[in-house]
Amino acid sequence: MKSLVVAIIVGLCTFASAVELVLCRHQSRRLFVELQSLHEVKQGLDQEWGQLLLEQATWGAELRVEQISNDKLSMVVPSPAQVVELQ
Repeated sequence: MKSLVVAIIVGLCTFASAVELVLCRHQSRRLFVELQSLHEVKQGLDQEWGQLLLEQATWGAELRVEQISNDKLSMVVPSPAQVVELQ
């Protein structure tokens, strides 16, 4: 009788351990899939960030700013005679 109870307890512990193993592996695989999708999102964001930096450098280039200030705002670089230094 005592050995039957021990065998049932061992069997239940083994079954519980197997179920826990299956659940852990399932969670591990689910987390791995989520990690892969997050890596893809990161790569997309890194690519977009690089494009935005390139665009910022293009839009902020000194020559382009000067050209727009000349064309659209009718601004010109002052001659040395027009420059007044304040002390």
